[in-house]
Amino acid sequence: MANKNFKTIGLLGGMSAVATGEYYQRINQLVNQKMGGHHIAELIICSVNFALIETYIKESDWEGSAHYLAEKAQRLEAAGVSCVFLGTNTMHRVRETIKTHINVPFIDIFKTVARAIKQEGKSKVGILGTFPVMTDAFYVDAYRQEGIEIIAPNAEQKKEIDRIIFEELTHHQLHQESKAFYISTMHDLMRQGAEGIILGCTEIKMLVQSSDVPDIPLFDSLELHCALASAIAVGEIPPTVFD
Repeated sequence: MANKNFKTIGLLGGMSAVATGEYYQRINQLVNQKMGGHHIAELIICSVNFALIETYIKESDWEGSAHYLAEKAQRLEAAGVSCVFLGTNTMHRVRETIKTHINVPFIDIFKTVARAIKQEGKSKVGILGTFPVMTDAFYVDAYRQEGIEIIAPNAEQKKEIDRIIFEELTHHQLHQESKAFYISTMHDLMRQGAEGIILGCTEIKMLVQSSDVPDIPLFDSLELHCALASAIAVGEIPPTVFD
């Protein structure tokens, strides 16, 4: 029997297409694990042009990207979603503008990850992500507001991590040398006092999983976001979880 308590999840995706595919697959897997049978999520995706997003990032045009994504989020609301997920860490920099343009809850990836970190009793973690995520004070402040201290890689590590994301992972290219570089960087961050590592880019989980670093607690932003989406989808948690 169908569950009448299902909520329609809105996903603002396309950043990248690879990560959005992971969101779709994982949310549906988790919903099916909860409900069984042929159950999957009621999900509406608005997929944007990643080439435009890449340009906005390179030019630091956060205002332009904010209005572009806010208009897409409005389309999701008009389609009848119960809440909006933005399937990217980097573009959460413009989340406040998106929130002001919609009347349904916005499910913040930073709050989602921070909640999991605090549930593990940790407060100081390393981060891997795009160059802005690892460099801009905005992202450090976003976690500080949640009581989490961030440790970032050094300058050269940041550049290589960012290159791997944009030149390899967004094209679904997985190279062992890149994996080794990420793992080495994680161990460096742990030696600096990190109690775990945030996978702060939704593509990273394709390259490195917990089984690769069993001695390091990982906080996978995509996995945590999808877990929350599945719980909202089946009615376990209200879309107003962070209101």
